[in-house]
Amino acid sequence: MAASVSTTAAAGQHVPSGIRPVNLRRDLAAMADLIELCFAPTMDEAGRAAVREMRSISQSGPLLMFLSGLNHILGGLEEGFVWYEDGRLIGNVSISAAGFPRSLGATYSIANVAVHPDYRRRGIARALMQASLAFIRAKRGVRAILNVEANNTGARALYLSLGFVEERTFVRWRRHSHVRPPARLDDAPYVTLRGAAEWRDEYDLALRTRPNARGGLGWQMPVHEGEFRPQLVQATLKALSGQIDERWVVRKAGGEGIAGSLRVSRSLTGSSRMILLVEPAYAGRVEEPLLNFVLRRLNDDLRPATLEHPADDAATSEALERYGFERRHTLVSMRADLR
Repeated sequence: MAASVSTTAAAGQHVPSGIRPVNLRRDLAAMADLIELCFAPTMDEAGRAAVREMRSISQSGPLLMFLSGLNHILGGLEEGFVWYEDGRLIGNVSISAAGFPRSLGATYSIANVAVHPDYRRRGIARALMQASLAFIRAKRGVRAILNVEANNTGARALYLSLGFVEERTFVRWRRHSHVRPPARLDDAPYVTLRGAAEWRDEYDLALRTRPNARGGLGWQMPVHEGEFRPQLVQATLKALSGQIDERWVVRKAGGEGIAGSLRVSRSLTGSSRMILLVEPAYAGRVEEPLLNFVLRRLNDDLRPATLEHPADDAATSEALERYGFERRHTLVSMRADLR
């Protein structure tokens, strides 16, 4: 079905061939068609919902004129480039600020790099990427980041040739809400909430096991103090909006430091998102107890659980499979340092 979508410009419009900055009022519907055409085989429900929203906004007429300029509403689609040939939008790339802490430098993410199958191998993707990197440099960005499916060897080779480096491969896991909770483990280590004063222990654990040079905690989740240090204002805002953020830990023998932690973030909508960190010396010993405890605690939660975790962590991968998590995507995080 996706192959039959139209990527032509609006009726009556003459669009010169070649690359130009995106114009949402003219391009949004065709962008949605192209993104669906190129990414349908790997698109999840969130991706399909985003495409539906793009089409809905494109049909809003005057409303789109007001939304144009409000990049945070449109999820980064407002900045980027498109390529037209024969009056059809056949290439697209989206650029957005990654929202990294200021101390890490201005970082931009590149997404939705798509070229219509009939126009591939003509250098269009390379030209779109080169324009994107020039745009980010003009914005004084210090780095560009992107995710690419691990089996997309052609795209990975293109990005490497443009100066990107591969940081780490991550697997996106998902556990359906209907999966029964696990039975309680016998002889499991004690699992408890992380104390406020232990934030630095967890932060140091993250720095060792998820360094930013290897992708950090996952897509657009760099390791920085603000993710670990208790902040009253942030905690209050989360509570008022119905968000819950819990950090469960297993401590090392003798209580000297954290052997493993499992963070669970829940909101009124969406999935229960997890981040699992394990001290290498305790690999294979604390992953299962943490997952077992938290999944039993989430027994009445009707939302799925999701996790983005390094593919090279065999012990955690085995534990996740035992507990009903399914592999959804295997993605390579890539980075280009621009200064």
